[in-house]
Amino acid sequence: MKLNCIYVDSSPVERIHFIQLLKHFPEISLQAEFSDAVRAKEYLKYNSVDFALVAAELPVYDGFEFVNQLKDNIEIILLTKKPADGIKSYEMGFMDCLLKPVTMDRFKNTVQRLLYKIECQNIIQDRKESLIHFKCNFKTEKLQVNTIRWIEAMGDYVKIVTKNKNYMVLSTMKSFLSKLPENQFVRIHKSYIANLQKVIHFTSNNVNIDGEILPLSRKQKKGFKNTYLNYQ
Repeated sequence: MKLNCIYVDSSPVERIHFIQLLKHFPEISLQAEFSDAVRAKEYLKYNSVDFALVAAELPVYDGFEFVNQLKDNIEIILLTKKPADGIKSYEMGFMDCLLKPVTMDRFKNTVQRLLYKIECQNIIQDRKESLIHFKCNFKTEKLQVNTIRWIEAMGDYVKIVTKNKNYMVLSTMKSFLSKLPENQFVRIHKSYIANLQKVIHFTSNNVNIDGEILPLSRKQKKGFKNTYLNYQ
């Protein structure tokens, strides 16, 4: 995992020292450095990063004031010469507070914790995004989209087919398709939407999904083939 960051510190000497330290961490990509919070804040209006290295003492407004003005939720590592800043950093939810001059071992520990935290956040986010909610038999159901084999049109309803259970949902095919991950689910026929993860093979007339043969219409053939090949 590669993490992007910015570095804000008014001391040129300390910036040089810390940038040399960062060179020992290939997992970190320094996108920009600033001597004041004003320019750093302006940069973050148009660019996104995973975390910011921020000195407590800055001109115009200090590191704590800078963080309070940020709109995006990014991880903060505070650099300070005052041990008491650690308490305030904890209260504000910063990732860490490092005493200057920062040692290699101390920063290595912080980077490991940061990588672990962001990786866990990404896993949680992916799981949230891979769930779909719908109403079936007057109840709200929650389903992992990767368990869906295909969706089939049934009059005013669509049938969601999984290995263990089928669900009847009052919806149009077009409306339900819009809720699914783009390019993973594709129309193969006016009555069928296929999950490309479940496709074993296809011919000019049909698609094999988990051993079940579904029709592939002439109208949908080209779009399905292009999407399937790119998905692979």
